Amino acid sequence: MQQEQKSKKMSTGKKVLWAAIALAAAAVIFFAGFFTYYFTLPAGARSLLWMKDKIDSEYYEDVDDGKFWQAAIDGATSLLDRYSAYYTADEYDVVVDSSRGISQGMGLSFFLNSNMVAEAALGSPAFYAGLETGIFVTGAGEAEDAVENTFTASEKNGETVYDYSRLSKLLSGFAVGDTAYLRVSAVSGHETAEENCKIVPVTLARYTESYVLYAAGGEAYMCAYEGGSGVWTNVSEYVSVDEKVSGGTAYIRLTSFYGNAVGEFGRAAQAYKEDGKHSLLLDLRNDGGGSVSVMQGIAAYLMKDAQSDTEPVMRAVYGNGREEIYLAGGDCYDEYFAGSEIYVAANRNTASASEALIGVMLSYDTIGYGNIFITELPNSTKPARTYGKGIMQTTFRNPLTGEAIKLTTATIHWPDEAGTCIHDRGITTADGAIPTEWAETFGDYGDPELTWILSQVAAA
Repeated sequence: MQQEQKSKKMSTGKKVLWAAIALAAAAVIFFAGFFTYYFTLPAGARSLLWMKDKIDSEYYEDVDDGKFWQAAIDGATSLLDRYSAYYTADEYDVVVDSSRGISQGMGLSFFLNSNMVAEAALGSPAFYAGLETGIFVTGAGEAEDAVENTFTASEKNGETVYDYSRLSKLLSGFAVGDTAYLRVSAVSGHETAEENCKIVPVTLARYTESYVLYAAGGEAYMCAYEGGSGVWTNVSEYVSVDEKVSGGTAYIRLTSFYGNAVGEFGRAAQAYKEDGKHSLLLDLRNDGGGSVSVMQGIAAYLMKDAQSDTEPVMRAVYGNGREEIYLAGGDCYDEYFAGSEIYVAANRNTASASEALIGVMLSYDTIGYGNIFITELPNSTKPARTYGKGIMQTTFRNPLTGEAIKLTTATIHWPDEAGTCIHDRGITTADGAIPTEWAETFGDYGDPELTWILSQVAAA
């Protein structure tokens, strides 16, 4: 019995010993693996990990892990071009919603360093409040009698200088469901006189944005989204463009290449056909582009000499030398625009997919350079031009974290024989486009430039 117990104790001891040996071996393998991995990292990554360890163990205050890594990411993205960007998972969700046309807030965007409205998104609360490009938002508040200035004034070299940085701070204080009282003026960005201003209440909401506005015969239409479906709706009471378009001309404003823009453009094309018009002005002013797939879909309506519904509309040349041909989403020109004369309005903010679409129309003889009107601002010493963005971005999502990074990956070339790339050059009046001299800015209130362009189209 004693011998049996002794044997059991020895057996148990051996098991414990072997377990300890196995654990030690596992630890050795783990640390060997870790250090093997560590020393295969680039020197910069090892330095960053060492720096993080020292900050965690030695710095006199705690540094939040998330803030540390975000600062490292921000530093890395600063090395990239201005079109590339990193998105957290939450930020990327907003980007995805926006690309589908789903937004929330007022729907206002402003020109840089200004309180001048660049656009009131079609279908947004600001749009239904009657706000349009060129109006100045000089004040904002929670009540009509609590409006604060969106600007500050200071003296510099004997002149009054205005700073509009308070605008974003004031507007960011409102959430969905809140009503913002905006003081607006067509006179200037610092106007406060009651006789030159009015107060407009805007209730922030979640909405689906429209991207196409159609006008003809004194009426204006767009797809208004109610319950998820787009309803072709008369919106003349909210815009002023309907008063400018008359006779045999129709007008389509395309604000961005996102969301349901292809279907909306198709509905506008159908209205053009039903109205029996013979000339069309496509307004791409201040359209900064968007999705390539949307451009492919809209291009299908605007390719006069297309021989099939799979014609190339763009060629992308990637950094590794790979090339990709993008095809049209059909061939609908003859069905809607046969026998028509098409014109385009553009300016320095017409970029990317907008320029690619113009390239498609030029390549398939839908328009010539003489059909393009480009804004020429006063005192300009250089030819008027579009933005000149002939490069493409691709977004890569991390499936484990939901974060994403958008990187410039390719140059864009037109489908013409020369394979034209307009990057950093744009489409210019030097090419034969017509300069317009009726604009003081890229968004004059009342749009006298459009009035002049439409007069030229009507006289052609």
